[in-house]
Order: sequence, then C-alpha cells, then structure tokens
Amino acid sequence: MEVMNNEQQPQQAPQHTNNGQMVPPPSSNLIWGILTTIFCCLPFGIVSIVFASRVDSLWYAGYHDESRRNAKKAGNWALISAISAVAFWVLYILFFVIIGVTFGEEILDEMYY
Repeated sequence: MEVMNNEQQPQQAPQHTNNGQMVPPPSSNLIWGILTTIFCCLPFGIVSIVFASRVDSLWYAGYHDESRRNAKKAGNWALISAISAVAFWVLYILFFVIIGVTFGEEILDEMYY
C-alpha cells in the first residue's frame, strides 16, 4: 500500500503484521483522558483525549510507531492533568488554612466584641 507524503512522492506505509500475525493496537488511554477531563484539569485532559483518539486510526493505517507515541502522550497528558489537579487543590486548601491562621483570631475578636 502506498501513501502520498506532503511532497506528493509515494511512500511505503508500514505493515500491520509482525511475523505474519496481527498485532493488537496499544491501549489508547482514552478512558484516563476522559476521567481526568471530567474530574481533574480540563485543558490537559482535552489534550489527552486528542492524542488518545488518534491511536487506533494510526494503528490500522499501519503507522505503529506513531500510534504508540500517541498512546504514550495520551497517558502522559492524563497523568499531568491528575497531578496538576492535586497540586491545585493542595495549594487551594493551604491558602485558606494560612488565611484562617493569620486572620482568624482577628475576625473572631471582631465578631464577639
């Protein structure tokens, strides 16, 4: 099967088989992209979904290495999304703890006097 690249020169597409047997596509990490988009960090989760959505189509087009790279990128972006969400919530809680400790006594004094 031949594919045309940007310069319109024929290029041989990679094969679907390994020693005559079909190789299953890599895990696309799509579920992790969806979950991190919903529960964690929307922008990074969307990037993960975009990379995950390319995995199967690249695989069945014969581009196995590119498919594996996209699967790995999807997983990495889902992980970045989850880590950024945890970091955000830790900093958010820490901010209010610091505000409470710093100004809490003053606020209570004003309320009861």
